[in-house]
Amino acid sequence: MVRPEGCRGVLARAVRVAVVEQVGYREWTEELGSDREWIIQTLQSDIYAAAQKEAAKYGGFVLPIRYDIMLLISSNMSVGEHARVLDTVASLSKVRVRMASYCSVRPLDAVEKAWSALHDKGDRLIYEPCEAEEYASIAHIDLNNVTAITRAEGPVRTYYEVMDLMAKISKVAEEIGAVTQYLGGDNILAVIPLTGSVERTVEKLLVRNDLKAGIGIAPTARASLALAAEALHEIRAKVNPGPIVVKTQ
Repeated sequence: MVRPEGCRGVLARAVRVAVVEQVGYREWTEELGSDREWIIQTLQSDIYAAAQKEAAKYGGFVLPIRYDIMLLISSNMSVGEHARVLDTVASLSKVRVRMASYCSVRPLDAVEKAWSALHDKGDRLIYEPCEAEEYASIAHIDLNNVTAITRAEGPVRTYYEVMDLMAKISKVAEEIGAVTQYLGGDNILAVIPLTGSVERTVEKLLVRNDLKAGIGIAPTARASLALAAEALHEIRAKVNPGPIVVKTQ
């Protein structure tokens, strides 16, 4: 395992997470009639794609938790940049949209603060200043030899296996205050707390011995994900033995 110099002694960093909610979404879907699912899925895809492109301009990254509720990993994004992502979603949504953005050492705590604020205050945009230094620490978790597994088991059984894996990782993530998201294929993302050793944190998430993880630590989510991808590539290319490699900015 590799631990860069920049990771030592980091205890006072927090991640910023915004919750984006489409209010009254279920009621809108029920107005569409029974032949509606293709309309819903198409709109969800359009909104997600637009939000992701807009967030990327400012270093953010969107996680479509329920599509009508999305998380924006938004460390070091300004109030105005949050507003532009919100406006992008609102321009496509069929219902009212609101957003709350909070910081915490534990990503899950930031989500819970933002969710509570949305329902207590109900404002269009709530942005709580962060006293700690804003960073994003993201692990990109990958299953070894997934191509061989897919050839042997087929795409559907392989998908079921990855979903089972996702469930197990998510259970551990909740315990440590991380936030996970399925990225497709065999790829799972985890936004993790920046306390103590990030390697030891991610070791808990590697619930099987055929998993590996690249970890990126940077001021923005986009930069963190890029570093995580670089770290994962080093493991795959056997530049570094892994199963965990950390890169920091």
